[in-house]
Amino acid sequence: MAAIEGRVTGARPGQQIVLFARSGAWYVQPFIEQPFTKIQPDSTWRNSTHLGTEYAAMLVEPEYRPPTVTDVLPNKGGGVIAVTVAPGEARLLLPLFWQTWWFQLLSGLSCLFALLAFHRLRLRQLARQLNARFDERLEERTRIAQDLHDTLLQGFLSASMQLYVAVEQLPEDSPAKSRLNQVQQLMGRVIEEGRNTVQGLRSITADSLDLEQAFSRLPQEFAGHNEGGEQVRCRVTVKGRSRPLHPIIRDEVYRIGREVLFNAFRHSMTKSIEVELKYSVRHLRVSIRDDGDATENRAMRARREESIELARLLSERARRIGARLKVRSLATAGTEIELYIPSRAAYLNQSPRPNRRLANLSPLRAMSRLRKSKTEEDG
Repeated sequence: MAAIEGRVTGARPGQQIVLFARSGAWYVQPFIEQPFTKIQPDSTWRNSTHLGTEYAAMLVEPEYRPPTVTDVLPNKGGGVIAVTVAPGEARLLLPLFWQTWWFQLLSGLSCLFALLAFHRLRLRQLARQLNARFDERLEERTRIAQDLHDTLLQGFLSASMQLYVAVEQLPEDSPAKSRLNQVQQLMGRVIEEGRNTVQGLRSITADSLDLEQAFSRLPQEFAGHNEGGEQVRCRVTVKGRSRPLHPIIRDEVYRIGREVLFNAFRHSMTKSIEVELKYSVRHLRVSIRDDGDATENRAMRARREESIELARLLSERARRIGARLKVRSLATAGTEIELYIPSRAAYLNQSPRPNRRLANLSPLRAMSRLRKSKTEEDG
């Protein structure tokens, strides 16, 4: 079968087209029981036909009945309005390859996989840029810490030693000795604070998997008691397989967690604190929960104001490392703070993983499934 089409000029309502194909004799098209072709509102017509050496199209009245086979085409009159003959240039009805369903399906899948590939490439580029920025920050902090240690702290230590020697040489009844002792104690505190600051500028731990140990040591630093003098139980748990973290991210997570724990230990109603580290494929989650119970109105308002201010400050710090902070505070259930860090920013050497569902897609699988569904429908 082939396609044949044309256009009519000046056709009246009800008139139709009768097609003939010549193969020795003239045969009505496309079938004996379907000899008429309707004229579309835009005056065009289209139908199928068997192959022939010539083709004829006749404009006829509604009551005209064409012969099924004839050696000579009917002339004008007797219901025939117009006759036109054209040589055999029928176009096969087979669609072009870009019009087939399989080509369109492959094109759609190709576009989908191209977008996925571009997305993964973009994620890798962002991860490399983020790691480069973190490395620069870490190098700058290490340099500053080293400079402070080599200049300022060493200068204070030298001055403190000279002051110590000078104080020892003074007689016991000297009125200046007590004042110099106070200056010496003040310098000792300044040196200790300077050391803590330098240590804070450097990496917290030598091992990137030491967040659990770092959080576990904090209760000892806070003496393990709240402001009311009661013992506070602190438990640190880890879910998932521990992964190496980027030093900058690890340090920022530690500082945020330390601030949250310090605030929880300050609350006189807190009796237990739970710290949970969860390593998942998509993110690193740090959850800190306490059971503080602010039953008095004044204490409740103070705790809520502190939580709001703490959440604002910690949210700003979390945004700087691409993390997300959630705070939930209830009067009878304490406070829970959750920190989410995307895996591509938290983990070292993290490469983006494709979606599992999309990874199982392939053009061949999609085509086989479509063919199978078509077979089942036909059956």
